[in-house]
Amino acid sequence: MKKLNYLFALGIAMFVTSCTTTSYYIKPAGDLTMVSTRNVDRSVNYVPIKTYAGVSGKDVDAAITTAKKGILTKKSAIIKEVNSYKANTLNEAVDNVVKSVAGGEYIQNAKFFWVQQTTKALFGPPLYSYSYICSGDVWGVKDANANIKGFRVNDKVVFTLTKQLQKQIAANFTGEIGKQYSGVVLNLKAAMATVKLDNGTVLDLEYVTLTNLGQ
Repeated sequence: MKKLNYLFALGIAMFVTSCTTTSYYIKPAGDLTMVSTRNVDRSVNYVPIKTYAGVSGKDVDAAITTAKKGILTKKSAIIKEVNSYKANTLNEAVDNVVKSVAGGEYIQNAKFFWVQQTTKALFGPPLYSYSYICSGDVWGVKDANANIKGFRVNDKVVFTLTKQLQKQIAANFTGEIGKQYSGVVLNLKAAMATVKLDNGTVLDLEYVTLTNLGQ
């Protein structure tokens, strides 16, 4: 009897889940000539790295135009891209695009969109969630050995492991709080340097946590 009850409950759950529908309402939220979430270092020679990065504003506009009453379903070709870049804030939306491009620092010709996601089940009220997405031309540093915040590839660096830093890198490294660790810069990113520690561990560390010893 217990097995039958379990199978019955499972069947009901699968039926309810299969009757759940998700839709998206997307509308423009504004355009900006240039946008960055951090101070741009004017001493660096930034160049255009990737145009139409992030969610394609052109594709979003086209999807909105062709959608019935502006409502898109999960089957819409643009939704996978939307879910990859959506963020809770405008700042996060910008970072999602910039960080998706190696060497990216800021966006020019930025377009923002507001997204309302609605999930309706067979029973109960619909659930709503809200987010932002962004697209634009990413500018940054193409040269892997370029100077960013005074750091270059192959620079020797050291850092002191703090409790806050340990929380950020815990998934890849566990060390002794207060102890100093050293390594070599492998790659330069927008806000972080990829560092190979003396023990072979590779970490992405914010520039502010590192002390540069040069080459």
